[in-house]
This record gives sequence, C-alpha cells and structure tokens, in this order.
Amino acid sequence: MRIGMLGAAWIGPMGLIEPAKEVDGADVVALAARDGERARAYATEHGIPLVFDSYDDLLASEEIDAVYNPLPNSHHARWTIAALEAGKPVLLEKPFTANADEARQVADVAERTGLVVMEAYHWRFHPQAERAIELVADGVVGEVSHVEAAMVFPSMHGPDDIRYRYDLAGGALMDTGSYALSNLRAFGELEVVQAEAEEMAPDVDVRMTAELRYLDRDATAAITSAFTGTDQKAELGDPDAVDPDAFDFEFQADVVVTGTGGRLLIDNPLAPMWGSGLTVTDRDGEVLIQEAAQPVATYTCQLEAFRACVEDGGPNLYPPSESIKTMELIDAVYQTAGLPVRVGI
Repeated sequence: MRIGMLGAAWIGPMGLIEPAKEVDGADVVALAARDGERARAYATEHGIPLVFDSYDDLLASEEIDAVYNPLPNSHHARWTIAALEAGKPVLLEKPFTANADEARQVADVAERTGLVVMEAYHWRFHPQAERAIELVADGVVGEVSHVEAAMVFPSMHGPDDIRYRYDLAGGALMDTGSYALSNLRAFGELEVVQAEAEEMAPDVDVRMTAELRYLDRDATAAITSAFTGTDQKAELGDPDAVDPDAFDFEFQADVVVTGTGGRLLIDNPLAPMWGSGLTVTDRDGEVLIQEAAQPVATYTCQLEAFRACVEDGGPNLYPPSESIKTMELIDAVYQTAGLPVRVGI
C-alpha cells in the first residue's frame, strides 16, 4: 500500500513514517505541502521519494494507493472528501473534522464511495485498549459508576501554533480533550451535563473540563483536557528557543474506571509502549490485577489496522459512524462551556 501524506506535519514521523518501517506492505512514498521548499526538505529528511506541488496533484497520482491526512483540523473534511472522490482511502488524524456536521458529510462520501476512512485515535488500536474494555465488560470493577479521563500535555509549540487558532479549528478540547472523550466512549455513549473553559485567546480553550453521564447505565463521567506551559512560551517570543527542562510543565494521561467492586486504572493509554499498564484494585485498594502493556507502539498498531482494513477487509475500530458521535460530544462540550463550535474551510 503506497501512502501519500498531505502536509509536512510534525506528527508525520511518529504517526506514519516510522510505523511504516515496522508494517509489512505499507510504504510512505509521497508528500505534498503548501510550501514546496519545506516539502522537499521534509521529504529528503525522511526518505520520501515523491514530492508533489499541490494536494490535488498528489490525490490525482496513480502512484498513490491511500492518503494520510494530518492537516490542521479545519482542513480535515475538505481534503478527506477530496481524497475519497479521487478513489483513495484515508487515515485521518484526530479530531475527525471541525464539527459534527462536517463529520456527517465525510461519512456520506465514504459510504457512497465505499472507501475506508479511519480516524487516528491511535490508543484504541493497541492491545491494551481492548484488554481494558474486556475487563470492564467482564465486571472486574462491578457495576461502573464513574469514568474519568485526564489528558493534560505540556505544549511544545509556540503561541502561534495551529492548536491555538480558532480559524484552524484549534483548542485544547480538539486535541487533548478529543482523546479523553474517545476514552470515555469506549465504555458507552454519553451526554454532556456541564463544561467550563479557560481561554487563551477569544474562543480558543487552553483548558476544558466537563461532566457527563452515560445514557445506558447509571454512571457519570468527567474529562480534564489542557495544554500547559503556553503562557511561559508566549513570553519568550521565539518558540524554537524554548528549553522544556527549564519549566515545570504539567503532564497527565490516565483513565480511571470506578465501579461498585473496585477500580481500573489505565496509566497513560496514549503511550503504553513507554511502560504503561493496567491496574485493578478492589474497594479496599488491594491489587487484583496488574498487567504491563505490550511494548509495541500504538501508531504501529494503528497503521497495521489501516492496512488490513483497506487491503484485507479487516475491521475498522474507528469508522465515520464512531467519529460522528465523538464530534457530537465535542460540539456539545463547546456549546455547554459557552464557546462556539469549531468551523472548517
């Protein structure tokens, strides 16, 4: 499967280029970016043989079998639809689109063309995710009463980064928070009860908290999502000069499922290959189950799942039907917090 990449995104090496070296039958062969000089330098650095002058040229190429779309959130729907119309299945970085209406548009085109669109919630493709879902379904914590997901990342980007721009559908909820909501949705469908945002710019959240409840059980849920270190970086002016070790950047990534019989902790579901694991304790705090995660990278699992889905008819763990539900929650959180829903191009 020959994959073409839209944009010279920073996530490219971790999300696609390095995993392709581990997945048989998946090759990154092409790149297109708005800045031709940057595209050529990026391609040279990462050993990508083909560089196209435009996204349209890449999508039209017969040398491309599938597309990876890590463009800014505001561009996800437009260029995913263009790829599908060009006959190319798409591995689409999260969040799926800028809003739920766009998600439905992408889903309609995917259904009409019969092509795969897989949202890149890479944590969901790792064996640890399936194991956690199975444990809860098997009742190891009893009846679930509360699920909490925290995704708080240090910001390694400057104040002008795309994540901080409303016109590019940015915001903490669209990044760290989308992970947290997808974590919660692994255990059932939800509705939003309350949400509160801390803005770093008009309509752009640097921190979002929300309370939710499950629709199919008597259980509540909560998320905390945030970028940290943003104010410190903004004061420096030159984001490339930032020394991460010079600041006390907060990091938290975990999911806790509490039930009538105990608690399940998923420690850093985003990077289980870095020493994460699952711990189940009873109501008294005694450890019942403790399992280390398999060391395989989540992104490698994701790319293998995409290849298998496209070429072998394997399952799609995050198809458009799932992505629509996640985007509906994202929209609802923004509206409940008093901020506008994100917009695309």
